[in-house]
Amino acid sequence: MTIMYILEHAAEGLTERMKLLGVYDSKEEAEKAIKFLSDKSGFKDYPEDFVIDEYEVNKVCWSDGFG
Repeated sequence: MTIMYILEHAAEGLTERMKLLGVYDSKEEAEKAIKFLSDKSGFKDYPEDFVIDEYEVNKVCWSDGFG
């Protein structure tokens, strides 16, 4: 089983400002990216809006659909 970590930033209530920032092989690497980005323009205004999600590679994540 291979795990990857997706780093995104989405300012609360501003879905049009959602950004995929990177894909990492460890949570620690994703956290390093947050430290790097957290003082940059735009990101520093919304420091709590970074999200790290864990996914298994080659696995359907929405197998039951949504709605």
